[in-house]
Amino acid sequence: MKNNKAESELLSKLFVVTALISAIQSGAIAQEIEFDIERQPTNGTLLELAETAGIQIAFAAERAKQSTSSEIIGAYSVEQALHEALEGTGLDYRFANADFVVVTENGVIDVQPALARSADAAGFTQLARLQAALQADRFGEQEVGAHAGNGKKSEEPDAVIDEIVVTGTNIRGVAPESSPTRVFDRGDIAITGAATAQEFLETLTVNFAGGSNPDIPAGTTNIGSPGSNAGSFGSFGSSVNLRGLGSGSTLVLLNGRRIAPSSVNGDFTDLSMIPASAIERIETLTDGASSLYGSDAVAGVVNIILRDDFEGVEVSGRYGTGTQESTPEQVRAGLTAGQSWDAGNALIVFEYFDQDELELSDRPFAAQQFTPSFLLPSQKRHSFFGSVKQEFSPSFTVFADALFSSRETEQLRTDFRDNSFRQNVDAENLNVSTGGTWDFGNYWFSDFSMTYSEVLFENQSSILSDRLRTTDSDIWTVDLIVSGPILSWPAGDVRVAFGGHYRSESLVQDVTQNPGDEPEVERSADRDVVAVLGEVFVPLVSPDQGIAGINRLELSASGRWEEYSDFGSTTNPKIGLLWAPTASLSVRGSYSTSYRAPVLGRVGARDAGASALNTSLINSFFGLTPADPSLDNVVVISVAGTDSELDPETSEAFTAGFDYDKSWGRNSVEVSATYFDIDFEDRIGTVPIPGEQPINFNAVNIAFTNPEVFPPGTVIFNPSLEQISDLIASLPDGISAPFGDDPFEAVAINLVGVVRNLARTDIEGFDFDALFSRDVGQGTIQTGVELTYLSEFAVQASSANELVNRVSSLFFPIDLNVRGRLGYSTENMAANLFLNYADSYSIDNAPDSEPIDSWTTVDLTAAYSFAEQENALLNNLTVRASVTNLFDQDPPSTTTPNTVSVDGFDPANASPLGRFVALEVVKRF
Repeated sequence: MKNNKAESELLSKLFVVTALISAIQSGAIAQEIEFDIERQPTNGTLLELAETAGIQIAFAAERAKQSTSSEIIGAYSVEQALHEALEGTGLDYRFANADFVVVTENGVIDVQPALARSADAAGFTQLARLQAALQADRFGEQEVGAHAGNGKKSEEPDAVIDEIVVTGTNIRGVAPESSPTRVFDRGDIAITGAATAQEFLETLTVNFAGGSNPDIPAGTTNIGSPGSNAGSFGSFGSSVNLRGLGSGSTLVLLNGRRIAPSSVNGDFTDLSMIPASAIERIETLTDGASSLYGSDAVAGVVNIILRDDFEGVEVSGRYGTGTQESTPEQVRAGLTAGQSWDAGNALIVFEYFDQDELELSDRPFAAQQFTPSFLLPSQKRHSFFGSVKQEFSPSFTVFADALFSSRETEQLRTDFRDNSFRQNVDAENLNVSTGGTWDFGNYWFSDFSMTYSEVLFENQSSILSDRLRTTDSDIWTVDLIVSGPILSWPAGDVRVAFGGHYRSESLVQDVTQNPGDEPEVERSADRDVVAVLGEVFVPLVSPDQGIAGINRLELSASGRWEEYSDFGSTTNPKIGLLWAPTASLSVRGSYSTSYRAPVLGRVGARDAGASALNTSLINSFFGLTPADPSLDNVVVISVAGTDSELDPETSEAFTAGFDYDKSWGRNSVEVSATYFDIDFEDRIGTVPIPGEQPINFNAVNIAFTNPEVFPPGTVIFNPSLEQISDLIASLPDGISAPFGDDPFEAVAINLVGVVRNLARTDIEGFDFDALFSRDVGQGTIQTGVELTYLSEFAVQASSANELVNRVSSLFFPIDLNVRGRLGYSTENMAANLFLNYADSYSIDNAPDSEPIDSWTTVDLTAAYSFAEQENALLNNLTVRASVTNLFDQDPPSTTTPNTVSVDGFDPANASPLGRFVALEVVKRF
């Protein structure tokens, strides 16, 4: 949800001065000048003030017209004159340098500023229209509400206006306004009551909780889509799953750079290893972005930006617990220390996080057939983050940062055969980056970075034996981007970015079945990737041209070519268009292609195998009924593992939408809507079995009765001796026959368990969010709504099958998710009420399918900041309290097959935690 507070820290630092010629010396700020400006609308006053003082003032023309400033007659310094001009208007000001002033409202600079120029400086300064964050350290953790303008100068002196790169583009000074992007700062995260990045992202309606997350229990792999992994035999990490297209279909970046993937296959980025105390903001882009970032950016990009500039020491502590009996406790403690000097800064962050397990028996609403089990595993994590930045000259800056996290997780599950097993995971994550920025003149910049990232985890499992699985995933990346203007014309500067990318990836997995055994390599693969990319931004019409019906018209395009050492090359383009008929309304659209390369855990899998078993044994063990007497007491060959000939998954995405932003008097409104349509083909996964059954052995019975439900060749009846011989030859270890059954007597070959390129997923829907704000006295009231409506989530098992709409089915995304907000804030306090609604749905799409009720919960958060107190204990102290699921609503109940270890509710669309109360204290020194 967009909001003024989110943009209050974001928008001002992104106004780009593309040419700045000083008109006066810095000492002139304090010199008195004779002014003769009559009382008039504020925009006219600012123009005359700039003309008289010989300075430049950037301001929002439409907003400035809505107020009237006092007369300024007599001798004033520039600073005094600005104070008089803006007194009572609700506007603030700040100096970028001695002769450039930025006028803001509540810390927010309008994205379409007017520029007041001195008479002898006309035409040499432009501002780029950007939407991103000001890293305003004066608020940071202390900010608990909107800050009303009072006509006084910002407390942050000599604010520096930088050109930076934001998610969705590689061009400095340009915002990706033709694509649906959102920015959430520390304040946005704090008011939700979230303790981790995963908890915050799960509040977004565009994100689907099903996928690779620790609160998805064992037995529910492939939740929502092919390629999703429940993490039951992996690292128990936390993922992002935009649109429900699978955890590996959302690219997660850390400070704009890739990090090593997690899980046994290396198919998602583990959010749980990122300390919340170190997060500055989270940026999301919800359309295809492979033209910019390469593989995995199918559903979009989540870029987590860490803090890099902090002065002083900050200590924080958070404790949370549920109100139900035997609810897990949650503890988070953090320490942040930073130091700045004339040309640089350094920062360190330490965080400790501990959460108890939630036992199934402690939730009466949960089905008890799988006890003992944990609904939520225990988690304990230590994280350290450090960064340093140094400016060696006004045009050359270097940086280095490092993040290290270690996590211990314990999970206990019982399966449908009453076998209990425990998994203990020790995970470590290391990310080290260095790089620099070089401004080599004429507003051309070069950005260079190198990153090494590694994820190492050990999964000790007691399923069939005391098995130890060790997985080591690492990645090296080198990036070079050059950007700048290539052409100036009446609408502005045509800007470009181009560069290259190199990446080296590897994944090795060893499995030791019993203590003392030699480890066996189960997966091993590596690859090199080389990429060349380019991007262009073309302003076709600007506000200064005064064309009726076209305030702005902008075209953007990008493309990326990549060469993979293991499966060839790919090229992906993207094009976007923005049309703003007025200063307040913009209409946008984008088209892109994206792809997802097969993950290394699949490419290097050595898991292909087959077994020959008698159906009488299979049916009795799994409780299955033969579809025909001819299938009773016969041999069937069941094949599992990964196909050796995998291809990339590909997609096309189209988005269209609008953004409306208007302020009048004490009111402001922001409205945004986006239509999206994504076609995702050649998806890698196993063939889905009707009824969400995980038991592959039943496929033979289903195919005998209704062979059209599976792709051709999935179940082969009466195979020839040649077909059986070819199958045996293709398997590294041949066919297993543990009970002496002869594979050449098989009546069927079952290939349902083979991972291959089969599926297709088409999704369609729209996102909507709106926020209304009104200044009331010393505070601000805000009310808003965010929703995602998914009209289609169609899944096709293969090209030979029909598309089946699975939206609002068990384990799949629901058609309608809504999150409403009502809040009140002042300079020192904030209170927010959130309403969460998940629509009703069904087990499947059959006409007589069992219904699952809708789920409505309420969250309440409050915060108070004791700023500038004489009492040393209270000074710069912030206290936050939150209650999640205020009315303690149980998740909707659902029946699931006994062979699925799901506990009477849908874990992909509901939480078993119940009412959860948390208190956080933050102290700055």
